[in-house]
Amino acid sequence: MSRAGGPLEKHRSQLDAVGVLLGAAVADVRVRLTDGRACEVPGRVLDLHHVWDFYRTRFMLRHVRAYRRFLDVADELAWETYGPVVRLPGARPKEPPLVGFSRAASPRAHRRGGAYHDLLPRGGIHTPEGRAAAARLPFPVIDVPWSFGSHLPALLTVAHESAHHIDDDCGLGTEIRERVAGAPLAPDRRAHWVRWAGEAFADVCAAVLCGPAYAAVLADLLDSGDGECGDGGESGVDERDFDGPHPPPAARLRLAAAAARLAGHPDAQAGDVEDDKDNAYGQEAAVVARALTTGGWSGLHGLSLAGLLVPERASAGATVSEGARRLLAGGPSRCSSAAGVLAAAALAFRCDPTAYDRRDVGERAVTEVLALRASGTRAGAGPEPPDEQRHSSTHGAAGLAVLAALDAVEESTHR
Repeated sequence: MSRAGGPLEKHRSQLDAVGVLLGAAVADVRVRLTDGRACEVPGRVLDLHHVWDFYRTRFMLRHVRAYRRFLDVADELAWETYGPVVRLPGARPKEPPLVGFSRAASPRAHRRGGAYHDLLPRGGIHTPEGRAAAARLPFPVIDVPWSFGSHLPALLTVAHESAHHIDDDCGLGTEIRERVAGAPLAPDRRAHWVRWAGEAFADVCAAVLCGPAYAAVLADLLDSGDGECGDGGESGVDERDFDGPHPPPAARLRLAAAAARLAGHPDAQAGDVEDDKDNAYGQEAAVVARALTTGGWSGLHGLSLAGLLVPERASAGATVSEGARRLLAGGPSRCSSAAGVLAAAALAFRCDPTAYDRRDVGERAVTEVLALRASGTRAGAGPEPPDEQRHSSTHGAAGLAVLAALDAVEESTHR
């Protein structure tokens, strides 16, 4: 299925990673069949199916037409965001993020090597060994709410979640915090923005790639109905409610608007959210956006975020605002990237929701994105053989760790 021309050809590296991970476990099962431990095999096989189910359900949804097209487009945007990292010179083999649905109310990024404890059987993890073994996700995963499947504009948030995976896989955390800490902010404000630095980086990346449409989508998703996201909304915000990684909504919107403008998007000046000088968050957001978009990153081989994320072919197509008008008129957007087409669809919805539905803009945008996909498997820089072998060994070790976890859980249930 993952061979060239197969229904899952875009997921070959991900399926290979899962195959290696579970292959080590299957080999262990075969040994148990011959060394006197055959009685342990039936329960073990069921446990492995339980682990495999995490991956199986995500891949099988791509065989259901009602979901396949949406997930293919989501994967395309994730690849357009993350793919440039895979193509960096000397990059180790890195499977791109896999997008799936979840019951969560908002999108979530699950990092490579992250934990997925709930998949292990018999009530979860009971030992330190089990907890350690469950922290071995072989490739990044992005979950979006099921409701996104019927509202294409919300898909732009996949670019934000993919940026978290760029941060994780390129080890940018320290560099991100140093850039924000070095920005010309008031001392009492700097601590807030350093705490929010990781989420700020993801918002900036999404805005650099998708332009002002990302801020428009974010405004819709963050709108609580009490005006919090609107002009001056920050006056009613108690920042003690934002002592975690996310900035307040008004700050995020102005950050995204500033980043889109600094990245040179031709439509940025016409965005819904302005980083106005009379707005405290607008001033701070502009400073932080500039700190994150100016100059090259050592973790990205000296590239700036615009140099990494903005595809060269994007300049050959229509602007996003032109694409939105064409979509509302019943034609194709003629944007030349997945991010451009999806951003045009988002702006079309923002401009005229009724015409968006009447003209079936979402479905036509999906068709346009899929027509832009290159044929064949995902292509990155060719990995060096030692790196490829080390990568495979890591997945194999993860498979053995899963088995150790199953042993640990089974022993704990019999105590």
